[in-house]
Amino acid sequence: MKVLTVALISCLAFASCSASGEVQQSSGNSNFEGRQDVAGALHEEPSAEALIEAQSLYIKGITQFEIGDYEHAVDYLKLAKSLHPGSFGINYALLDAYLELEDLTNAVYYGQKAVEIMPDNKWNRLKLSDAFRRLGKIDDSLDELNAILKVNPNDLDVLFLIASVKSNQGRYEESNETYEKILNLRGSERSVHYQRFQNFTSLGDSDAAIDELEQIRKLSPGNLRTLHTLSQFYLESNQPGEAKEVLEDAMQRNPRDPETLISLSDIYINEGDWQTGGEIMNSIVADPLVGEMDKVELVQYMLSKSAQEQGNEKYFETVQTMVETMVDKNSDFGLSHALAAEYYSMIEDYNRALVHLERTTKLMPNNEIAWKQRLQFLQMQSRHEETIEVGLQADEKVPDDATIQFFLGGAYFLSDDNENAIKWLKSASEMPARAPLKSVILGTLGDSYASTEKWEPANEAYENAIRYDSENDVTLNNYAYYLAEQNERINEAKDMAKKALSINPDNSTYLDTLGYIFFKLEEYEKAKEYIESSLNAGSTSAEVMEHMGDVYEKLGDLEKAAHWWRKALEEDDSRTHLQEKLS
Repeated sequence: MKVLTVALISCLAFASCSASGEVQQSSGNSNFEGRQDVAGALHEEPSAEALIEAQSLYIKGITQFEIGDYEHAVDYLKLAKSLHPGSFGINYALLDAYLELEDLTNAVYYGQKAVEIMPDNKWNRLKLSDAFRRLGKIDDSLDELNAILKVNPNDLDVLFLIASVKSNQGRYEESNETYEKILNLRGSERSVHYQRFQNFTSLGDSDAAIDELEQIRKLSPGNLRTLHTLSQFYLESNQPGEAKEVLEDAMQRNPRDPETLISLSDIYINEGDWQTGGEIMNSIVADPLVGEMDKVELVQYMLSKSAQEQGNEKYFETVQTMVETMVDKNSDFGLSHALAAEYYSMIEDYNRALVHLERTTKLMPNNEIAWKQRLQFLQMQSRHEETIEVGLQADEKVPDDATIQFFLGGAYFLSDDNENAIKWLKSASEMPARAPLKSVILGTLGDSYASTEKWEPANEAYENAIRYDSENDVTLNNYAYYLAEQNERINEAKDMAKKALSINPDNSTYLDTLGYIFFKLEEYEKAKEYIESSLNAGSTSAEVMEHMGDVYEKLGDLEKAAHWWRKALEEDDSRTHLQEKLS
């Protein structure tokens, strides 16, 4: 409930005061129409009857104010004012009511009228100052506050208001001068030093900001937040020694605080002292009283620095020690193994990464990222049977995932089980996925169909793959090759092969595909050029060697043709048809 701060008796002292005009009359209310004639009977000196009526209306206005009906409060109070315009209490009450209605113009008007009647009343000037401030008239607002100080220069409430208003207006130096006066009156106080610190920070005066933080530190020496902020300012001011001293103080007060230890270790590390910095980091990971998630955040923080620490053996030794300590101390915590897997994959030790990914998926069977990484690393090592086994487990725990089903279908394809490959890749292609992944899935599905010479669905899958990602060079190459094998749309196949090669110019497989297409077009010199480039690029494929022999046969060099056919047969003795060519 809102209560006016000026008591009824004191406000309605009903001292004689000359009437004056108002900025704006209320629209009124039909309930008050019968009272308007009273105003016409007013003289400079209100009659006793008018005073009594004014007092009654004032009380009704205050009652409406207290129940939150500010519009009716204004109606009653304006009628009261028409009977007794010189009443401080009525004008003050109107100021208050208009403030509640957000009618700041009228609030200022009545506040100024109240000031004329009782200039030394602090509460009226405070509300008038608030009205000016909300109108954006900051200087007028400050004038009202300074008028209060003329009566009571040491009014701390007003001084705080002045300092706050000036700070909010970006007048930081003036604000700090006022806060300085407050400090002189009250002595050193944490909240005041903090406000000065914020002002100095806004001014970009780091040295002065540090001085204020040091004052706060004296008042509250065990406050870790202050110590952390102070150390950061020392670091930003290129004073690592002072920052280290502050953090060591913080560590003595709380030896297990992760933020303190991380910041302190960072200083040692930046100084090149990886041994001390690493020991501090590892002490956090080894501490059983530090929460598991705090340890996770610390290890993640260290892993995030890997890009900028490439070639720094001390860094990687430190991270590995932390990872191994975390796994050792938290062996049943899935995220510790996930982080270990991330570290080992970062240094390309995929076998150890797989060990921890397997543990992660056992402890966190719904962790889809761990399943996907595990499948990816198995696929990278061509461990197709394991990929299928793990993929089936992953599909049970994380069903309907396009990536998991893609790895599973891909493993079947690479194991020459095209029936299951088509089943899983077709399912994966129907799952939600981003366009590039969708393209890869459909391209691999096309390869599976093509391997079984199901050309119509193969072509459809390839077309859809390219539609999802026109820069999918693997699909462009494979589609082009299979079209060439079918002797269909050879010129279109040539364009696709050229585009794939433009995306990946040194790919020996792509070079062979384009050479094979030129062979089909009977452009044998160009075919020789590209297939030869494929071999020079490092291809050891029996298929490429056979293509080279076929080209030399067409060029009439049977000796070289036989040479390459023999090499192809040596590379892949299942190509028994080459015996016929050689004979």
